[in-house]
Amino acid sequence: MHRPARCGGGTLKESLFPWLQRWGWALAVVGCYFAFIDVGLNEPDEGRYAEIGREMAMPGGDWFTPHLNGIPHFQKPPLLYWLTALSLKVFGIHEWAARLPIVLAALGTLALTAWLARMLLGAGMQRAAVLVLAATGGFYALARVLTPDMLLTFWITAAIACVVRRYQSDGAGWGVAFFLAMGMGFMTKGPMALVVPLCAALGLRWGTPRLERPRLPWVLGLAATLTLGLWWFVAHSLADKQLLEYFAGDELVARFASSKHGRSKPWWFFLVVLPVAFLPWTAFLPSLAYRLWQNVRQQVAIGPRAGLLLGWVGPPFVILSLSGSKLPTYILPLLPALALGVVSWWRAQGQPPAPKLRIAAGMLALLVVLAGFRDMATPLLKQQAATKGLADLVRAQPDFHKATLFAARVRAQGFTFASGQLVSVAKDEADVVLKPTHEQSARLFKNVAALEKAMSALPVAYGITRRGDVKKSFPAERWRELGSAGDFVLIGRTQTVVDAASNRPEMGK
Repeated sequence: MHRPARCGGGTLKESLFPWLQRWGWALAVVGCYFAFIDVGLNEPDEGRYAEIGREMAMPGGDWFTPHLNGIPHFQKPPLLYWLTALSLKVFGIHEWAARLPIVLAALGTLALTAWLARMLLGAGMQRAAVLVLAATGGFYALARVLTPDMLLTFWITAAIACVVRRYQSDGAGWGVAFFLAMGMGFMTKGPMALVVPLCAALGLRWGTPRLERPRLPWVLGLAATLTLGLWWFVAHSLADKQLLEYFAGDELVARFASSKHGRSKPWWFFLVVLPVAFLPWTAFLPSLAYRLWQNVRQQVAIGPRAGLLLGWVGPPFVILSLSGSKLPTYILPLLPALALGVVSWWRAQGQPPAPKLRIAAGMLALLVVLAGFRDMATPLLKQQAATKGLADLVRAQPDFHKATLFAARVRAQGFTFASGQLVSVAKDEADVVLKPTHEQSARLFKNVAALEKAMSALPVAYGITRRGDVKKSFPAERWRELGSAGDFVLIGRTQTVVDAASNRPEMGK
C-alpha cells in the first residue's frame, strides 16, 4: 500500500497546509505582480529605459556612459540602467527581463512596508499593510512599468525603515544604512531620494520626546549620501565641463523651477492625482484628515508614528506641487505612507481587518484582469502604444538583414529594443548633449525631410512615424504602409517598390 510522504514527523500535506495558511496570501500577491509582464514596452519611457539597458548589455557595451540609439544619454542617473542591463544580460533580451528589476523593487517595497507596520503598529498588522499597498491601483500599475519611480520608492522606503529601526534599537548601523539608502536613491532619480526620507526623519524626530531621540551621524552620513549619489555626475563633469552645466542647470534647476521640459501642470495637479492613485482606499483619506484635525484642535501631542507619516507625506507633497515639472508618477513614494496611515486608523478604530482585506483581494483580482487586457488597449494609447508588434513585423520581412531602420518625429525606442538595431532619426529627436562622433552623425539628419530623402535613396528601408505624418512626409509612390499600433505607423521602402516606381509610365506619355 502506498504511504503518503512524511516530512518532519507528519505527512507532507500536514506540513504544507499550515505554511500555506500563513504565507499563501504572500504567494498570491507575488503571482499577481508577475502576471502579464511580458507584453510590449510602452512608448516612450519604457522603450527608452529598456533600450539603454540593451545597449549596455550588448558585447562591448558602455556601462559607465549610458547610450540611447548609440548616442550618450545623461538625462537620468545610471542605477536603473545598470540593473536593467544586468537582467537582460542574465535572462536575455525580453520585455519581462527588462521589467524584472521594477517588479522586484515593488515586492521589496511591500516587504519594507510590512517591516514598518510591525515596528510602528505592532505584530499582526503586516499583512493588512501589505495588502492595502499591493491592492492600490497606482502602486500596482507602476510596479509593472519600466520607469525609475518604483526603484526610487524602494530606496526611499528602505531609508525610512532604517531610520525607524534606529529609533527603536541601539544599532548605530541602522543610522548609517539610512544615509546609504538615500545615496542609492539619488543614483536612481536624483534629489527626491533625499527630500522624502529627510522630511520623514525630521517628522519622526519632532514626534519623539527629546530624551528618546537617538543620535544620527548627520555630517558623515550626508557626506556618504552625497558621495554615493554624486560620484557618477562628478566623474562625467570632470571628463567634460559641458556636462556640469547640463546636470546642474538643465536637469536639476530647470526641472524644478521652470516648465522647460514640457511637464508644467497647475499647482493643484497632485490634489487630483493622489486620490486616483490611491484607489480603492481613497474613501478613508477624509477620515484620516479629520482625525488629524481633531488632534490639532484638542492639542493632542504628536507621537512618533504620526510625526513620521506627516513628515513623509506633507512637505514632499507641497514641494512636488510647487515644482515646475509634474508627472503623475511622482506621487508614488508617498503611497506606502498612506497605506500605513489607513491601517493605523483601522487599528485605532478597532475595526476588524477581514472585510477590508477582502476588498484588497477583490481589487488585486480586478487589477490582474485589467493587466491581461493591456494589449487590447493599444489602439487607445496613441503615442504611448507598444511598438513590439511593428518591430516583429519588420523583423519578419525577408530583406530585414540588409534594411536600414529609421524613426521620424517619434520617440519609439521600444521599436529599437525589439528590432535589435539602431535607427536613423532627425536631430531634434536624438537628445544630443555632446558633439556626436562620425558614426553617430551618420544616423542624424537635420529634419524629417532630409531623413526621408536619404532613406528614399536606399534600396531597403523601414521606418516608424506618426499617423498624421505619413501622407505629409512619406509619399505613396515611394513608401507603403505595413502596419500600425496606436498612433504609430510602420512604413517600408524596398527594392520592389523602387523598381515599380521606376517602371511606372509618366503622366501624359
